[in-house]
Amino acid sequence: MYKKLATVGVAVLLVGALSACSFNDDKDTSSSNSSKETTSSKSNNDKSSSDSLQNKSFDMSYEDAVKAFKDKHSDAEISSVELEKNLGKYIYKVEGISNDNEYEMKFNAETKEELADETDKLDKEDTGGVEKENEKISLDGIKSPKEAMDKAVSEQAGDVTSWKIERELDTTYYEVTVKQGNNKYEIKLNSKTLDVLQTEQDD
Repeated sequence: MYKKLATVGVAVLLVGALSACSFNDDKDTSSSNSSKETTSSKSNNDKSSSDSLQNKSFDMSYEDAVKAFKDKHSDAEISSVELEKNLGKYIYKVEGISNDNEYEMKFNAETKEELADETDKLDKEDTGGVEKENEKISLDGIKSPKEAMDKAVSEQAGDVTSWKIERELDTTYYEVTVKQGNNKYEIKLNSKTLDVLQTEQDD
């Protein structure tokens, strides 16, 4: 009788121990899977930050900013267009040049508000259209800022913090700034073909 009871007791203990092991294994597996999902989710978020200009859209396009500039300074040619974040605001800066003056206007890209309008006299040697011919850019037939940002990030992964359209010699180009960690890269692209002209790490 006692032997039977002892045998039954041992059997019950073994079943209990096996159940406990099985429960812990399931718990560990569940915990491990949860950890993997969190890591995977974090990894995907790291690839594309919501702060990147690539992922932003604004009520004011750069064409709107250029038109607003030309409405104010019809005698001027556009010499550069830029979009960057400054003091928590996304700002278009449009620069232009006439025969005798250079101008700079700033607009809030999200509200279309005009923030600044400055005029400076050109130096005597630059008047008469000399500097205007050297600096004016043509925006006809160029790629969109979104296309330029996509191309820049395909060359150097990271978040786009600003872009600019400028001219050097006879080439109008995009300069896209990409930030990765603590490093900044400036990528210059032909504005019409998006061929990479230069990639430079900013110290």
